[in-house]
Amino acid sequence: MTSVKARAVRKPRLLMTSQDMETIESLMGHASCSGAAGRLLEEELSRAVIVNESFSGRPFCRIGSWVTYEDLGSGQVRNIKLVAPVDADIDKRQVSVLSLVGASLLGLVADTEFAWADDNGRPHRLKVLHIGDEPHAELE
Repeated sequence: MTSVKARAVRKPRLLMTSQDMETIESLMGHASCSGAAGRLLEEELSRAVIVNESFSGRPFCRIGSWVTYEDLGSGQVRNIKLVAPVDADIDKRQVSVLSLVGASLLGLVADTEFAWADDNGRPHRLKVLHIGDEPHAELE
């Protein structure tokens, strides 16, 4: 009889500045951050690697970043800006870091995939394609 072990999915490394960490913790304390988004954000913050503002490694998704990602379930590519909840505006493609999509992208570098389940238990998987200070030109 052969035993097959289920392989655990390894979560990608997350990078976060101390300033973003403080901002997000403050936002979570003042906003209604419950359900799947709140659980996901709490879990992800607890495993983030804190870096200096002057970090010179690969760019990572943070508050103010423009992120191009692919929804691996639908194949759609989107270009959004991660923002505080007060600045969220779907018409301007500004997504709150306290939303499921925002929380899932936070801290990731390009070419990283991340999976989670929403409040209804539906699985979602995203892949970060590009991170920058401006919207990705090819999608404009």
